[in-house]
Formats: sequence, C-alpha cells, structure tokens
Amino acid sequence: MLIKFAIKYLFNSGKFLLPIIVFISLTTLRVNCQTKTNLDVFYSLTDSLVDKINSEIPSSEKKILLTLNLGQNYSLFSNGIKDRFIKNGKEIIQQPPDELNIPTVDIVMEGAGVEYGEMFVDGFLGTHYIQRYSTIFGNYLQSFSEKGKQKFEITTLDTIKVEDINSLENSLYPFTKAAVPAEPFMSGLAEPLIAIGTAALVIVLFFTIRSE
Repeated sequence: MLIKFAIKYLFNSGKFLLPIIVFISLTTLRVNCQTKTNLDVFYSLTDSLVDKINSEIPSSEKKILLTLNLGQNYSLFSNGIKDRFIKNGKEIIQQPPDELNIPTVDIVMEGAGVEYGEMFVDGFLGTHYIQRYSTIFGNYLQSFSEKGKQKFEITTLDTIKVEDINSLENSLYPFTKAAVPAEPFMSGLAEPLIAIGTAALVIVLFFTIRSE
C-alpha cells in the first residue's frame, strides 16, 4: 500500500524521482525458473555417477553386467541408473556368455541426503532464500579399472525459496527432508527498520514536492 501511495504522487509530480521508483521495482523482481524437487536433484546426481563410471569403460564395450546394491532406502534409483547406462550406449545383460569378457559394474549406494545452509533475503524487502546441499555417496567396482573399489561422493549446491521447501521435499523419502535453520536475527530486524526508513523518505519527498 505504501509503494502504491508513493508511485501515485511521484508520477504526478513529474520530477526526477522516477529513477527511485524504478530502483524499488527492480530490487523486488527476480526471474524464477522451475526449481527441481529434492528427489529430482538426487536423480541428477545418480546420472552424474553413471556418466563417471561409463567414462572409465572403453567405448568399444557395448555391453555390461550391472549389479546394484542400493538397499531399501534408495532402490527407487535403480531404473534411473539403468536408463542412464542405456542412454550412454550400453546394453545391460543379466548373464554373460562364458566365452565373452563383458565388463562388470557393481554399484553400492551407502547414503544420500539434503542439508539446508544459510538463509538470506534477496533484494529490498525481498523473498527469503536458502542454500540447498544435496549429496550421494558410496562405492563402485568395475572390471576394466585397475583401481579396484572406488569411493564416490557427489554433491550439488543451489539456492531455493524458503517458502517452497515443503513442496520440494517428499514425505515418502526421509533423505529428501532436512531441518531448516532459523532466520538470522538481524535479517528479521532489518526489514521493519528498512520499511520505516522508506516510509519516512517517501513522506519527506512528498511534502518537498508539495511545497514546490
């Protein structure tokens, strides 16, 4: 309501105050792209794992014998992992012919989880955002590598709206949920102070224009 009051009189004045309105408007705008759910982020992380493993297998090898040890908590990633290998040009077989030396890939998923980091406000009296850390970790063994069992830990960091957290988490999968840190004290205190200061500025400008 305060912003509408300011815009009404500042436009009517015809003075140099238009840049102030533009500044206030621009600082409250943000281009919002569709945010991935926490579960979708984990699917992207397993895609990255498959891409890493696939890069270690000779491109001439078109078939693999795949074993997945994901446990009950992460079994939902099974089809996605298989699909990613197929999209990378690999044929997944169940039992290789004895005369063929087909690469074997054994993936063990030990854990996955999300954690929320620092909360901050975007722009002038803007939206609250928070950092989102998503991680998967475990180990894998593939027969064309001389390194033996290799551990992996893949993490991604992005920023999401605090108000969207409930819709991004999935109650069926506990690893997609995490505690949300409290809003910093100074952040909550600063907004009303800024609003009061802005109101005072608008009033001063209004009466200055009226006196002219």
